[in-house]
Amino acid sequence: MHDPYGQLQNSPSKGAGTQHHLEWGTYRGKHLEEPQLLHKMEQNPWLGFGAIAIAVLCSGFAGVYFEKVLKSSDTSLWVRNIQMYLSGIVVTLVGVYMSEGAQVLEKGFFYGYTYYVGFVILLASVGGLYTSIVVKYTDNIMKGFSAAAAIVLSTVASVMLFGLQITISFALGAFLVCISIYLYGLPRQDTTKIQPSLETVSSKEKLINM
Repeated sequence: MHDPYGQLQNSPSKGAGTQHHLEWGTYRGKHLEEPQLLHKMEQNPWLGFGAIAIAVLCSGFAGVYFEKVLKSSDTSLWVRNIQMYLSGIVVTLVGVYMSEGAQVLEKGFFYGYTYYVGFVILLASVGGLYTSIVVKYTDNIMKGFSAAAAIVLSTVASVMLFGLQITISFALGAFLVCISIYLYGLPRQDTTKIQPSLETVSSKEKLINM
């Protein structure tokens, strides 16, 4: 029998060929069953949407509250960062030991760390400090625009360096981000001149009552 995958052509015996057939059949069946199992998995769209909505609300509230903490007290920006990151370290360590505690205890916390990992950690730390400065001296909305612009710029860099393929939905989102940043940066119009004075309003009310 001709084997299109070349697995039986060099078989020394019929038994070996049968074993190859069984292995190939098992391998093929595994790949055929995986998509079917994925389709059979129970999914709850409303539960997922609710989780995303809660995450968005928590993120927005955390950003606004962080801005309030930075601007409503005379405590140094660096002290606030130390306080925030100390609590973050505790929560992160608890999550690490709950998810991969056995591997950490066996191989150590810094197992697998390389210079590239250290450089990424350094960039993330500098980005966190820079975010605090942006919130301190501008506002939380500008921080959100900065994060969105960073995503767009990093994607453009990935296209130039790694040949990443951009989808239509991402291009539309990037366009909306650029338009939003432009509109937010426009000078605000002084609306005090077009508001009617209290005397004008009171005189009009008197005329209506007469």
